Amino acid sequence: MEELIRDQIHSALEVEPTPAHLRAHVMASLPVASRSNAGPTLRLSGQWAAGFVAAFLALAIITGLLYSRGLLPLVPVRPPTVPPVGLISPEGVAVAPDGSVFVSDFLGDRVFRLKPDGKVVLFAGGGVAGDGPATKAWLNHPGELAIDPAGNLYVADATGGTIRRVDDRGLISTLVAAGAPFHVYGMAGVALDGSGAVWVSAFYGSITRIDQNGDGSFLDTSALPSPRWLPGYMAFDSAGNLYISDRSPGATDNPTYPQNPIGGGCRIVRVTPERKLSVIAGTGVCGFSGDGGPAASAQLNDPGGIAFDAAGNLYVADANNHRVRRIDDNGIITTVAGTGIAGYSGDSRPATETQLEYPFGIGITSAGLLYFADASCSCWNPSAPGRVRVVNLSTGKITTVMDGHTPVQT
Repeated sequence: MEELIRDQIHSALEVEPTPAHLRAHVMASLPVASRSNAGPTLRLSGQWAAGFVAAFLALAIITGLLYSRGLLPLVPVRPPTVPPVGLISPEGVAVAPDGSVFVSDFLGDRVFRLKPDGKVVLFAGGGVAGDGPATKAWLNHPGELAIDPAGNLYVADATGGTIRRVDDRGLISTLVAAGAPFHVYGMAGVALDGSGAVWVSAFYGSITRIDQNGDGSFLDTSALPSPRWLPGYMAFDSAGNLYISDRSPGATDNPTYPQNPIGGGCRIVRVTPERKLSVIAGTGVCGFSGDGGPAASAQLNDPGGIAFDAAGNLYVADANNHRVRRIDDNGIITTVAGTGIAGYSGDSRPATETQLEYPFGIGITSAGLLYFADASCSCWNPSAPGRVRVVNLSTGKITTVMDGHTPVQT
């Protein structure tokens, strides 16, 4: 019955397009959109079910029409569950020009700002509203983050299917929505090139470039060798080359939606400004090997965040290997943090002697501090909150700067 209702509403919303935020709230209000365990359900007869579907369709279409014409304020059908303020599942990391570090909380539906003075503030999410004040907005599993030279923050709102932007006034807006005109679904990563164009990766295999005029184009990936890829995080180097992490086949596991076996080769792919593709790390087989040798002959296992230091060395969060690894300008790969054993240990010690859990997003400051999100598991129900950790690339020492007990200013 739930599937029937959901399918019918999808069809109705296609007939009369509604604002993306309203559409998301309507669909999120349905039982099958929830990750929580459902309680007892009411089973309706065929006659009652048909009437219920018709009534719900009429309500959805009328509401959409009224709201799209500015005649009805947006009131969520069922406000999303708002977890307590505090880090749960760190995901994306981005470093701002002023030294602030932004961290997305995938399961907490928020973005935090770690200020240069060490204080942590809520920057976006935690509310039920749409565009407007960022701290009142509803985010739906934010992933990778990116920052432009002016300090505007871009958020790949993965399950929400949007790219959101938060400006220097603290206002959030929807830059890219799922579907037409670009048909981008399952936002995974976001990056900005030197011209200000926004690049979006999607779990369904597409890479889209959207320029400042709003025109989009797709990256042709047909020359990429097998296996079929699963693009995730992205970053540009100083020469304008785009680097994309090719995740593992299990990176889309989700108890609500069955795993979609669309690919995943555990690689790092480089795209030149001329849009030529090459694999610079990973063999196409997930695993661990290759430290001290060419990155193209090494194995990775669910590579995530990518960042560059001032010297041009590439760093990658090798999540399922519980390591952060570096590829130097000679193409040699080494481990800079983690022992390969999942866990948490070793603060104020050499990073290569510490245990990491699942590092995802990473970012590097101009002072050589490598921040990364260290999630407590690669899952949807963590038993303990994750952490944000930092490696001083000069000393090699690691410390923890945020966890689930860190006070957050709201």
